[in-house]
Amino acid sequence: MIWLKMKNTSFLITAALLCASPLVAQEVEATVEPPVPASSELAQKAAKALVGSKWKSKFDIATTSEMGDSSMSFDIRLQDLTHFAIGAKISSEDPFEGEIVQEFTLMCDGEFLYANSDNMAEMTGGMMNGPIKVEVAVLLQMLGQEEAPSSDFFEGMVDEMLGEIPLKEEGSTDKLRRYTAASDEDGTMTACFYADSFLLASIEGARSEGDTFTLTASDSAIVEEFEEGTFTFVPAEGVVVTDITAMLQMQMGGPPAPADEDLEF
Repeated sequence: MIWLKMKNTSFLITAALLCASPLVAQEVEATVEPPVPASSELAQKAAKALVGSKWKSKFDIATTSEMGDSSMSFDIRLQDLTHFAIGAKISSEDPFEGEIVQEFTLMCDGEFLYANSDNMAEMTGGMMNGPIKVEVAVLLQMLGQEEAPSSDFFEGMVDEMLGEIPLKEEGSTDKLRRYTAASDEDGTMTACFYADSFLLASIEGARSEGDTFTLTASDSAIVEEFEEGTFTFVPAEGVVVTDITAMLQMQMGGPPAPADEDLEF
């Protein structure tokens, strides 16, 4: 499924962090495989833009399928893999409940990853009623890393993925680099990157059975320096942030972290 693979790569970082938290009610054993040496220009530039640059962008995503339509919007500011802010809104159609809307925030200040949502209780099965945080160092340990991977690491991952997709460059302009793929079995896909930064500009995909996927970026830019406080999570007055680091370690079978008596910061 050509376009589905590209769809998934847009959310690798978010998905990895969420899967390592109690928001997913199952045990996860996370390992990071050694990267494959990168060879393609697209892999090198896309990886460098994604995790080797400071950037901001908004993504509007829409999918259609016989299972129902959905839409997503993401507002992302990323300095590096341990300093970022993500605001998300996801809407989908349920055949029984109608439209379902979920909004959440992820923020990482280098020491803690924070997650918050108005329906946190529903997302955690009633375990949490407010914002949570977990130590970044513990998440990295779970992934078998001492520090956040660099763009060099991700070049191999991107290159390996692109090796499975017969992308070819065609129709590029001075402003956009355009890559296409087509398969009778999997359908078609077109991915565009801004030529000056190689940040993702758009993706359009269509499956042979009629499913579609579109992603459109806006307000994209390489940022020289983010304003102070961009990655500082500030809860509402009187709201306690629960540190779930020890709980997460116990679920994963590791030693508990030192107790943090002050759950507010």
